[in-house]
Amino acid sequence: MAANLVRLRKERGLSTTRLSAALEELGQPIPATGITRIEKGQRRVDADDLVALALALNVAPITLLLPPSSSDEQADLTVNQHVTSRTAWQWGAGQGPAMDWVPGEAVSLAEPGADPAIAAEAYEREQEYGRQRSEYMAQAMPPELRRSAEQPSVRLARQLADLVEDLVSVEAGTDPSAAAARVRMAVRRHQQLGIELEELQERFDPRPVVHPGVGFEQFRERLAAEGGIEDQTSKDEPGGE
Repeated sequence: MAANLVRLRKERGLSTTRLSAALEELGQPIPATGITRIEKGQRRVDADDLVALALALNVAPITLLLPPSSSDEQADLTVNQHVTSRTAWQWGAGQGPAMDWVPGEAVSLAEPGADPAIAAEAYEREQEYGRQRSEYMAQAMPPELRRSAEQPSVRLARQLADLVEDLVSVEAGTDPSAAAARVRMAVRRHQQLGIELEELQERFDPRPVVHPGVGFEQFRERLAAEGGIEDQTSKDEPGGE
């Protein structure tokens, strides 16, 4: 919190005095000396202070609470709860529980040639992740947002985006096998997402099924005849008189 406040205040070009004035306007006054004490870790910040500081700095509250990066670096949520900063951001954004796990990773670890013990442990962890995620999503967001987040297409798209983000940010020296596993998972998510999108297309924009051997012109004429609609082909279009 303290380090984020210093960083964000300086990036916004605000002195402690100007930030204090902004907080005053928001109705949650903190004197400049109080802001300095927060930045030095000498003053506690309650929920009202956190919200006001986030508003004054034009960021989300979690931006002040979480690390400034989303990676495999450790983030200390409490004294005894540690996850990667990537997981911490997903947790704070309402996308999943505070548990390090990539959905579908058990499938990758269970591929031919994999250690059965590792695959079994991965399966158990995935089951635990699924349980925690269900509990988390049940209360983490309002019902409207929850329904959207749980829609298969949205869920797959977010998982795919997370995997691709990991891949494009891979640093030199990273274990190639780990990156290759993420590529395979990304390809699976892409294929699954394609199927879901095709189902949505059939629901909202159904495509006419043309019987084999029936040309488009014949099909259009049949539709016109069945609907009692005369052929309105323009004389200026190909095929018009």
